[in-house]
Amino acid sequence: MSYRQNRNLVIRHAIIDSLFILWSLIWRTVLGLTFFIIYASLGYVYSWPLYLPIAILLGFSPWGWKVQANQKEKAESRELKKLRNQLGEGIIYTRVESKVEINYRGAIFLKSVFGLFVSGFWGVVLGWKAIWDEIVQLVDNIKTVVKFL
Repeated sequence: MSYRQNRNLVIRHAIIDSLFILWSLIWRTVLGLTFFIIYASLGYVYSWPLYLPIAILLGFSPWGWKVQANQKEKAESRELKKLRNQLGEGIIYTRVESKVEINYRGAIFLKSVFGLFVSGFWGVVLGWKAIWDEIVQLVDNIKTVVKFL
């Protein structure tokens, strides 16, 4: 592949990645604001108890989803790295994981609601880091495009 083709490929990938990051930033923020506005306005109109803290947690839940996805990705990469280290020593093993889930409607509903609150909590605590990581990646992509132009 020539230098020109490689340069065009790097620029194209950096632009596509930047557009995806911008879309992700906008989508998660708008979805969180929508959750917050709907729940806060309904809670205010119908005088629900603790509607504002719950609305704040729900507003941060999309960023909590991102935090949980990042944590899962890091855990998988740690497992893969540990497996590669063991393979380097000549040890090969297999592991089977099974996941048992309750498919009762009430349990599914409670699990979904609890999951929203857990995601909201993660979004409040570590959402800033997810936002910062995406902004840093966006700036890095812009630097790459400027460098290769």
